[in-house]
Amino acid sequence: MASVTAEQCAELEKDEPMVKLPKGKRLFFVAILYLCFTFDLAIRYGVNAILPMMRDDLGISATQIGLLSSAVFLGMAVFVMPISFYGAQNGQKKAISLCTILWSGVTILCGFAQGAVSLALLRLGVGAGNSAYAALSTDMLTSWYKKSSWGKTLGLYNTAMTVGGALGMILFAAIADAVGWRMTFYIVGGVSMVISLLTLLLPDNKKLMAEQQAEVAKAEGKSGEVQQKKLNAMDTAKFLLSNKALLLMCLGAGLAIMTLNIGSTFLSIYLCDMLGVSLTVAAGLAALGTPIGLIAYPLGGAILDKWYKKDRRARMYMPMLCIAATAVTFFLGYKMVSVPLILLAGGLYNLGNTSFHTAAHELVPVWYKSVSYGIYVLFIQLLGAVGPTLGGVMVDMMGVQAALANAQIFFVIAAVLLFFAGTIYIKYYNRAREEERNSGVCPE
Repeated sequence: MASVTAEQCAELEKDEPMVKLPKGKRLFFVAILYLCFTFDLAIRYGVNAILPMMRDDLGISATQIGLLSSAVFLGMAVFVMPISFYGAQNGQKKAISLCTILWSGVTILCGFAQGAVSLALLRLGVGAGNSAYAALSTDMLTSWYKKSSWGKTLGLYNTAMTVGGALGMILFAAIADAVGWRMTFYIVGGVSMVISLLTLLLPDNKKLMAEQQAEVAKAEGKSGEVQQKKLNAMDTAKFLLSNKALLLMCLGAGLAIMTLNIGSTFLSIYLCDMLGVSLTVAAGLAALGTPIGLIAYPLGGAILDKWYKKDRRARMYMPMLCIAATAVTFFLGYKMVSVPLILLAGGLYNLGNTSFHTAAHELVPVWYKSVSYGIYVLFIQLLGAVGPTLGGVMVDMMGVQAALANAQIFFVIAAVLLFFAGTIYIKYYNRAREEERNSGVCPE
């Protein structure tokens, strides 16, 4: 994070990438981030495909199954801010490597678990690794692209969530059917560990930005030395917690993820119980949503970019509309036992999801991007951790079909919160830009 002139800050506001890279190198680095993001989601959600097998083998209840899934999201909630702050201070590259190696190693250890408690503790460790990867990687990614293309860029990048979730479901189910559920953790974790080593090839954004700004300063006849700005934890927390638009968005997004996690945790059980299909068939049905997600993420990003040019409040109003439509479609899908409607509902949510990622970056000055996104992740994972356990209790009380259908009320509440966030969005967007201009600092 480098100190430059107010004029250079204005140049950045003219929509130029903050770190300039040759196109070939940039695409190579994006590919590494995308591959890691894919396995982040594969390991996080793939285990849901083998929950019926683990339930029968370990003799655990629906509530205990919910706790297993909640452990991952709790780990993410606990560690996202420390690791995000570490990345903001010391560079995303080091923090990204830490995250990928951690989630891969602990996934391998999950294969040695002897019961629900030990497995839950290990999944907590997986969550610690997953925690800040999205925050750090999107911070790195958005620094390589113009702000006007963030919607499209992140829309394409976020397809990794759909690909990863589907890949994880298929891999875990196929391997578990062939050699048992424990081997899924050894094999998938081992492959992820190999992939994690690719992060060592990523560039050091902090160093690149300092070098590029020093070159600009030298060309203008100024000192080539570029100061590095260090964030103060208390000032950072005070600034972020005063941002009502950011907090409302994060709360709405958190409730949405909580509802999604209820559905994703118990989808295989729902399909097996309601349709009487096998584990592999249930995973295959869930994976059918992949093409929808691959279309929805970039399409939503492109729509967002166009709407945003006319009204910045699109960052909130687009996910508000998508989430409201998602609630209705999921409710009908679960009630009617309609797989197409259930898959369509997931696509509707993905259509508006990119808005959260872009808003978390632009609602704050540029030097707070990683920690601002970390706040977003904190909310979605803390509330996301509640989802599977709450869902398990609901399933034990009323059955899987009624539980999944009734859970959609939380989507409705999320949409209302996003509406209110939209009414104050421009105020806090302008505050962030004013802070950048007044400070004369344009860090990474």
